[in-house]
Amino acid sequence: MKITKIKKDGSIMLPKEFLKFFPSMSELAIWSKGDTIVLKRLTPLKPSAFAKRAPENEMPLEEIAEEIHKMRREKKRTNA
Repeated sequence: MKITKIKKDGSIMLPKEFLKFFPSMSELAIWSKGDTIVLKRLTPLKPSAFAKRAPENEMPLEEIAEEIHKMRREKKRTNA
């Protein structure tokens, strides 16, 4: 276990050994469970991942739009 402090401006400095898990400019999801704060590095879904999930036939435009909206909702939720 490591200890860190919250600075006056609200920032928190992560101990160096934890920074390897969060490369510079990483987007993080953050939530709390009781008195515990959880950080999770977000990995953006690449367009090729959409292609792998799509069936052999072309994906209907409605499904593509729903996938985009789903990603935007998730991003909004993690940025809130």
